[in-house]
Amino acid sequence: MAEWLTMFEGRWDVTPPLADEQFLQIPAKRGVLLLTADGDQPITLITAGSLRGRLHTRLAEDDAEAPTRRVDLRQVTRAVLWTLTDGHFETDLAFLDRACEIWPGEYRSLLAWKQPWFVHVDLADGYPQFVRSRNALTRPGRYLGPFPSGRSAEAFINTLHDGFDLCRDTKCLRTSPNGRQCSYGQMGKCLCPCDGTIAMDDYRQAVQRAAAFAAGDRQAVLDGLTAQMSAAAEALAFEKASALKTKLGRLGDVDHEDYWAVAWAEQFQFLFIERGPNPRTMKTFLVNGADIRRGRDLTYPCVEGELAEVVAQMAAATAQAATTEETGPWRMGLVARYLFTSPERQGLIVPWRSAPDAAALAEAVEADVDQLKVRAPVKRGRKSSDEPAGS
Repeated sequence: MAEWLTMFEGRWDVTPPLADEQFLQIPAKRGVLLLTADGDQPITLITAGSLRGRLHTRLAEDDAEAPTRRVDLRQVTRAVLWTLTDGHFETDLAFLDRACEIWPGEYRSLLAWKQPWFVHVDLADGYPQFVRSRNALTRPGRYLGPFPSGRSAEAFINTLHDGFDLCRDTKCLRTSPNGRQCSYGQMGKCLCPCDGTIAMDDYRQAVQRAAAFAAGDRQAVLDGLTAQMSAAAEALAFEKASALKTKLGRLGDVDHEDYWAVAWAEQFQFLFIERGPNPRTMKTFLVNGADIRRGRDLTYPCVEGELAEVVAQMAAATAQAATTEETGPWRMGLVARYLFTSPERQGLIVPWRSAPDAAALAEAVEADVDQLKVRAPVKRGRKSSDEPAGS
């Protein structure tokens, strides 16, 4: 028996011809379905908000007159396997885990998401530069992210270029220190390592300051530019003061909502909370890079001891080195997909670099009650003997 068969909690052996009442054996709940042919040969893996409804649609009688190349699943399906889930993230994670086991060489083509976007920089490189990349953690250097799209990663890089007067032309940079000044240098918007205006070691330090700023170490840079702007204004150097004001405004773009999750890739650590099987329960998922594991379940209203246990579990998980297995980028891609999806699908996501305690976690849950769709139990009081019957 294939090991992946144990990953499913329910099974229905299909016996044609199929009648509508036979589908009652399948739960009308959220989860993941696998259809298999003779000998448990896998056919297709499906996610659904209602397993029964989705299966009924997929195994519906085909219209013989409709032109189609799709396989007639009703004719080849011999078994249906399923596992139940509760939230959107849990469903996609269950799909990923099973797809990797069933089709280890082909699972990528089945996924509805891609690897996440990061910005890469190698400060040890002879000519350091910021470059967008989807191949996180595959090259020397460090990675900042994630970003919701390649375009937003590129916009982030442009902000750093403008805010720190960095070189925008790789070919020009590599001619340092014997190159020619580019148009940005002529406009005073580049440090010009290309022609030796600034030594490459000094330029590398400027890139390092930009990287630290991008990762969240911002106040010293902002304070320094503000002080320079004030000094220029007092010296009646209004053109310089205006340029510094523009640069400050440009650096403010790093606070755009697209960048809320940006940090060093080593800090790709999040706590996901989704509603459980009923309105009083929540499920937790501990994310440390590509390592995603289940935490303990929570009840609502929040119980301090349960929250403290989740905090301890998350601290232990993030203390471990993140996995570098082949599926890692796709697991990180799944997490990134939910970082930037609609609130209705997100649940509650807590970036762990803020290291909240149980009290802060309880506040976050309370603030997100509507999104989590949890509620306290209704207290039903006893009717007074004075109340009329049927009131």
